[in-house]
Amino acid sequence: MDDSAYRRDCAALRTVWENAVAGEDGPLPGSALDPLVTPQGWCGHVQLAADQRAGMVVEAVPKITEAYGLAADSIVVRTMADETTVFIWAYSTRSGADYHLKWPHPVLDGSEFVDIKRESAGTTLLDLVQLTTWARAYKESWVALRSGRELDVQQFVRRLGRLRAGILDILARTKPRQVRELLLRVDIDHESLPADLASIIDYPRDRDPTIPIPR
Repeated sequence: MDDSAYRRDCAALRTVWENAVAGEDGPLPGSALDPLVTPQGWCGHVQLAADQRAGMVVEAVPKITEAYGLAADSIVVRTMADETTVFIWAYSTRSGADYHLKWPHPVLDGSEFVDIKRESAGTTLLDLVQLTTWARAYKESWVALRSGRELDVQQFVRRLGRLRAGILDILARTKPRQVRELLLRVDIDHESLPADLASIIDYPRDRDPTIPIPR
């Protein structure tokens, strides 16, 4: 898509918002949308009017969906710290929004340190404690799966996705050895890890009698 076509598409999204959502008869009169077109639909920052709050956007989702001709449950709204702003994702398919909601939030990207100044760009004790907690939760689901016990499949997938995201995020700030030794301490099975992650951290197929001490 060339730049002029992209700008026209963004302008068209704003026009729909202004007419159907922010107009006098709309659910959010006086609000403003700053949209971006994405391969899966569009997203954008919504600035609410002075007397509006984030919860009103959530309530307005059915009307926003109708205005843009979207399928039901294809919009995701994220409230911000500022009660007068929200971020909205509008997907061309319902599955896109469902997948978005299944993302492994939160991930270990450093945003957990809002009030703590990082000493370096590497990992911290909080990073490792969080990843250990996620690994233990995933191991619990994996053991349940292998033993034939009753299992919440969505919980299993969510825990796997969260652990995978955490491993990838920490690998950007530390050596594979540190992640490998952490998972060994939790007693994660090689077969329970995605093949690419097991390869990246050189995870052993057979356990050593002792577990290396993290350095």
